[in-house]
Amino acid sequence: VGAGSAGLVCAYIAATVKGKVTLVENGRMGGDCLNTGCVPSKALIRTARLMADIRRGRELGLRDARATVDFADVMARVGRVIATVAPHDWVERYTALGIECVPGEARIVSPYQVDIATTSGVRSLTTRAIVIATGARPLVPPIAGIETVDCLTSDTVWDLSEQPRRLLVLGGGPIGCELAQCFARLGSEVTLVEMQPRLLAREDPEVSALIVERFVAEGIRVLTGHAAERFIAD
Repeated sequence: VGAGSAGLVCAYIAATVKGKVTLVENGRMGGDCLNTGCVPSKALIRTARLMADIRRGRELGLRDARATVDFADVMARVGRVIATVAPHDWVERYTALGIECVPGEARIVSPYQVDIATTSGVRSLTTRAIVIATGARPLVPPIAGIETVDCLTSDTVWDLSEQPRRLLVLGGGPIGCELAQCFARLGSEVTLVEMQPRLLAREDPEVSALIVERFVAEGIRVLTGHAAERFIAD
């Protein structure tokens, strides 16, 4: 249940060892990794890193290295990278492997039965093994006034075609840090807010300190030990 990175790998391995596999997905094949996570973020990081290197051009021995960001083109490239990788996760590829791919919403009704709601009705399957690989979705925190602003999540930020002049990132985990640095390197004025005393709380303290030092050097305003209380729309 779920055709993201975990579900696809499980289905592939099970089919390889001659298991009878049904793969159920109610959204886009490839899940977060392909559509809103690993693939688009690394494509964006590639461009942002290039801009950072250009700014260090003289340090790297380049006398006149300059570039101008066309944000719409940057995001269009991100879309092209997704489209290039997508065939590896497409229904056609997994069908060719002998896997039945069913678009729909699965509901586990017993340890041995799954009901799948499809456009043509509800279909029931019985099985000895069920893999739950449904992933997660971004949480929009219940902060006062957040409904008055057009907030972005790690899912919707990829729909941008116009670069934000200023960007507030709530959360100093891996996703927040990646997006904060990318947008800052592309030219946005970025503030990163984290409730915990340090960024990347699961990493060693020395790593967190190094990240903060780098972010500050790149012009990111880092506020650790801070929590957003309310949003006020001018």
